[in-house]
Amino acid sequence: MEDLLYVGQWQGFFKYGKEYGTIVEGQEAEFRLFIEKYHYGEFCGRIIDWEGFGVDGEVSEVKGFVDGIIINFVKQYSTRYIIDEFGNNIVDGSLTGHKVIYQGQFNKEKNYFSGDWEIVIDSTHTPELTIQEVATGTWIMYRH
Repeated sequence: MEDLLYVGQWQGFFKYGKEYGTIVEGQEAEFRLFIEKYHYGEFCGRIIDWEGFGVDGEVSEVKGFVDGIIINFVKQYSTRYIIDEFGNNIVDGSLTGHKVIYQGQFNKEKNYFSGDWEIVIDSTHTPELTIQEVATGTWIMYRH
């Protein structure tokens, strides 16, 4: 099977989901993924949230894998950002940066990866169960 992913720069866009409210939902931001190492389907590198709604150029670490046409990766922020119901980007210095989990697949006809992402915003644990508040969205990524 051919490698669909390789070292280099990728251009992507993500959109915010319904959990962000009517002002933010559907807003788009651009990111650049720089894959620095790729070996037997596993990769790592950096992502810069480049421009668009709610981004400020922060560099995040990324680790993931490709298996056939399936891709999964995690973007780890160093700082916690919160977007309020009015679309304002707020830095919360009291918390560590959140992880964004990306899942998707390769579209061979259109030559891009796309899928969904989610962030666990908060978790509440009881002896019986764990309740997680998540925020979601969609994404797409092309070879740059």
